[in-house]
Amino acid sequence: MSDPRPDSPTLRLRRLDASALELAELMREGRVTSLFQPIVDPRSRGVCGYEALTRGPSDSWLHAPQNLFEAARRAGLKVELDFLCMQNAFKRFVAARVSGQLFINVSPDTIYEHPNFAQRFVDLASSVGMPMDRCVIELTEESLLEDYDRLRSAMQRLREVGCAIAIDDLGAGSSGLRTWSELKPDYVKIDRYFVTGIDADATKLEFVRSMLDMGRAMGCRVIAEGVETERECRELVDLGLDRLQGHLFGRPSSTPAVALQQVESLDRSIVTYTALLAEHIATYVPPVPPDMRVTEVADLFRDNPEQLTLPIVQEGRPLGVVRRERLFDLLAKPLHPEIFNKKPVTAVMETPTLLIDGQLRLEQVSRLVTQKSRPRLTEEFVITKDGRYHGLGQTIDVLRLITEQQLQSAKHSNPLTLLPGNAAVRSSIDKLIEVRKRFIVAYFDLDSFKPYNDVYGYAHGDQVILHLAGLLKEHFSARLDFVGHVGGDDFLVVMRSADWRERVVNVLNRFSETVAAFYSPEHASAKSITATDRDGRPRKYPLLTLSVAALDSETIGATSADAVAQLLAHVKKYAKQQTGNSFVLRSDDRIVDLLAAARRASQADMLPMEQLMNSA
Repeated sequence: MSDPRPDSPTLRLRRLDASALELAELMREGRVTSLFQPIVDPRSRGVCGYEALTRGPSDSWLHAPQNLFEAARRAGLKVELDFLCMQNAFKRFVAARVSGQLFINVSPDTIYEHPNFAQRFVDLASSVGMPMDRCVIELTEESLLEDYDRLRSAMQRLREVGCAIAIDDLGAGSSGLRTWSELKPDYVKIDRYFVTGIDADATKLEFVRSMLDMGRAMGCRVIAEGVETERECRELVDLGLDRLQGHLFGRPSSTPAVALQQVESLDRSIVTYTALLAEHIATYVPPVPPDMRVTEVADLFRDNPEQLTLPIVQEGRPLGVVRRERLFDLLAKPLHPEIFNKKPVTAVMETPTLLIDGQLRLEQVSRLVTQKSRPRLTEEFVITKDGRYHGLGQTIDVLRLITEQQLQSAKHSNPLTLLPGNAAVRSSIDKLIEVRKRFIVAYFDLDSFKPYNDVYGYAHGDQVILHLAGLLKEHFSARLDFVGHVGGDDFLVVMRSADWRERVVNVLNRFSETVAAFYSPEHASAKSITATDRDGRPRKYPLLTLSVAALDSETIGATSADAVAQLLAHVKKYAKQQTGNSFVLRSDDRIVDLLAAARRASQADMLPMEQLMNSA
C-alpha cells in the first residue's frame, strides 16, 4: 500500500504523535513565542487591549498553533503548555509597558484538569507584576462544555481578584449561547465567520445585530474578530460594536503595537458630531449598593415619590435595577415583607437589565428600547459611559427627541431633493470646527443653468438638479461626508473621506457622461443651445458643466461656518471663470487646479492668491 497523501488526516496524526519529543524539548527550552494582536475601541479609535497568541518555532511543523496545541493534547502536555503560554504572555506584556487589557486564551479542559486553576493563574500573573484587573480570561470553545458548575466556580474566584471573563468564537461551537447564559461574561467574541463579508450578507448582519442587542441587555461587551476590510469595519462601526479585532488594525506581533495604523472606517460618522447621543438624555440618579436591604430601598422610594427606578451599582459597574411598582407589588403579597425586607436588594433586582452605551445615537437607542412587544413609555433604562454607570434614561424622552429631530430636519430640508439645507450644513461645519476635526468643504454649482431653464423650462431644470443630487449621494460616503442642498442649483458637501479628490472627480466625470440625456438630440449633437443673454441678445451656450470650489479647513484656519462661506466665495469665483468642468482648491494662499492635475496625473498647477484677487 502506498504512503498516505501529504495532507491526509492519517499522516497528520502520525506527525502529531511523532512531535511529542520535540514538543517537550521546546517547552523545556522556552522556545514557545507569545504574539500580541491589538483590540480596538471604535469610539476612541485607539488600542484598548491585546489578545495573546502563541506560536512554535518558525522552522518547525509545530509553528502553527493548531498543530502545537493538538500535539500537546495527544502527548498529555496540554495543561502545562497552557500555563507556559500564560507565563510567557505575562512576562512580555509587562516588559512592553503598554496600557490596556490582556486577553489570555484558556481551554476549559485546562480548568477542569488542574485542581486549582484559579490560584495557579493568579500566582503566574503576580510573579511578574501583572495586575489582575488588566487580565481577561478568554475561554476557547475547543470541546463541549459539560461541568458548568466547576467552570463557573473557577471564573468566580478569578472575578473576585479583578479578572474579567470573555467567551471566544461565539457562534462557532455547539454551546456558546449556553456558556454565555451560565457564565455571564464581561466580553463575548463573535466568530470571524459572521464578520467576513458582513457588508454584503444581510443574514450575517442580523446575526451580529442580535448578538449585540443581547450583549447590551446582559451588560456584556461584544467584540468582532477577523475584521479584514474597510467595508466590514464600516458596517460594524455603524452597528455600534464595542470592540474590533483583525488584520485591518494589526497582525499578531512579538511587541504589542501602541499606535494604531490609520483606518478611515473607524472615523466617526460625520452625522454623529451633530447627533443627539444617549448620554445627552441621562439623568443622574444616586445608585444603591448591592448589599442595601430591601426595606431600605423601599424607604427610598417612599421618600422620593417621583422616583420610578433605582440603579444597583457596585464599584461603578451597573448590576441591575429595582423598579418601584414591581417592588411594592412584591411586598404587598402575604408574608413577602417578612421574607424579603432583610434580604439584600439583589434578591429583587431586575437582571439582566438593558444597558445603553452613552455614545449610541438616539435612533439606535430607540430600536433597543422598543424591542419589547409593549414597551412602557415611562420605563427607565441604565446609560453607561466607558462601561460605568452614568445615569438613567426614559423611553419617552428618546421618542420625543427623535420626533423633534425629524420635524426640524423636515423643516430645514430642501423640498425638491429632501437633502439638508443651509442650517444643517452650517451646523455640521461649526461642530467639526468645535471638535477640531479636519474637513474639506466643496461647493458644487451648475454652469449655464439659467439658459438651460430658459430653453427647457423649470420642470426639466428640476430633473437636472435631482440628477446631480443623486450623483452626490451615490459618490460620497453616507458616514463620513455630508451632502447639503443650499438652494437652486447649488450644493455643498462637507467631506472627511480620505479619497475626497477621487470622489469629486468621479462626480464630474459621471455628470459629463450623462448630461446629454437632458437635451434634445439636436442640442446634444451640437453640444450647445441658443438662449437670450442678460442684454437680450441671442447667444450660444455650451451643455451644462459643473464648477467645484473647495477649501481645506486645516490650511485656512477655519473659525466658523460664516468664515468658511466668505473664503469659499472667492474660490467659487475663480472656478466659474474656467471653461467646462472645474475643480479648484484653496490651499494656504494659493489656488490649486485639481482637475487639471487629475487629467495630467501630475503635480497640480499653482496660481498665486494675489493673481486670483486681481482677476476678480
